[in-house]
Amino acid sequence: MKTLHRRRQGFTLIELMIVVAIIGILAAIAIPNFVRFQARARQSEVTTNLKSLFTGLRTQQRKPAGSIRSSGFSPERGNRYSYHLDNDCAPTYEERSNVDVTQNNTDACIGVDQFKFPSFPAFFSVEALQGPTWNMKATNNGLANGAGIYGTQDDWDFLAYAAGDVDNTPANDKADTWSIASSDAMLQANCPATGYAENVAAGEPFNIYNDVNCD
Repeated sequence: MKTLHRRRQGFTLIELMIVVAIIGILAAIAIPNFVRFQARARQSEVTTNLKSLFTGLRTQQRKPAGSIRSSGFSPERGNRYSYHLDNDCAPTYEERSNVDVTQNNTDACIGVDQFKFPSFPAFFSVEALQGPTWNMKATNNGLANGAGIYGTQDDWDFLAYAAGDVDNTPANDKADTWSIASSDAMLQANCPATGYAENVAAGEPFNIYNDVNCD
């Protein structure tokens, strides 16, 4: 009686090529989505810190000096965003390139933590709001689109910006930019442009330029 032996068959070259092609397609879809998800998660840093800045300023009854430190705000170490209560960040700023943070009484801005991210600049260029519409009180106080504290000792408003990098390409694209203000407003995003103004409440972080979707 003859014993039947089954032939062991492997994958053909064509089958292997098809499998490799499918894996390549799945990777091409999944990797960019993962990078975008990671970048969006990094944006939680800026929204949390801007709310802290807003709370610190708004708890003061009288107009603080033109200094971001007057709010008592200082983000955690490892911040990838710079925070601006002045367009020029002069004459001093909170510098974070060493183990110890350097603070000054006249700091109007907080720099990026270059100790953690040495390839990042000390400040990112802010993509300023274009044609914001503030409520009457803020307009009377002189609030426009420049970072700062405006008004009198007893009646004042402020606008602050934060700009940073969330996709690890700080030299090749514009910064992820956010704003927060003491006034209700109608604001438009620069990118992605929606073509219409959004109603933004005081103390609500607003994404002016989204580094995740625009670069």
